[in-house]
Amino acid sequence: MSPQTGPRPNGNAVARGAGTAAAKGAGLILLAVVIGIVLLNVVDKDGDVDADTSADDKTTETTTPPDTSGETPTTTGEDLGPVTPPSELVVLSLNGGAPGGSAGTMSEQLINAGYTNQLEPGDTDPDQTGNTVMCRAGLEREAEALAGAVGGGATVVAFADPAPTGSEDADCVVIVGATAT
Repeated sequence: MSPQTGPRPNGNAVARGAGTAAAKGAGLILLAVVIGIVLLNVVDKDGDVDADTSADDKTTETTTPPDTSGETPTTTGEDLGPVTPPSELVVLSLNGGAPGGSAGTMSEQLINAGYTNQLEPGDTDPDQTGNTVMCRAGLEREAEALAGAVGGGATVVAFADPAPTGSEDADCVVIVGATAT
């Protein structure tokens, strides 16, 4: 019998093959992470993650009624820009005739609705019936949304002149009035 010639099978070749496959896999994972980071930086240039800003960019249409000749109405579009998120509005709740503590209760209600940037609740004159919402010029859509959060048929009015005491830093003021009897 003659001795066997050629390489002897051993476990080193299998181990080397597994090590190479693991290195290739780690390299692919690293490459995927680098590509992901690059894509995130390209897509998100300003650092803000905003899932859908197009829903906030609204356009209103103004309809001009037809004249007496029976012409059809015309429409024009006016870009109003994005709506300020509730958490960015500075809101002041004031008691204007409601039972004591009502402005604080309203402030808590609004915090739960996302209006988290609140000034210290207070009191105002004159007493009124029902709730009123007023926001500074340019925040008309925000005033309507805030009135919805106030509930109870809150009335939206122009920002008072002179402004209520304590509202110097407020974007919007909610006046909690007495309940109608």
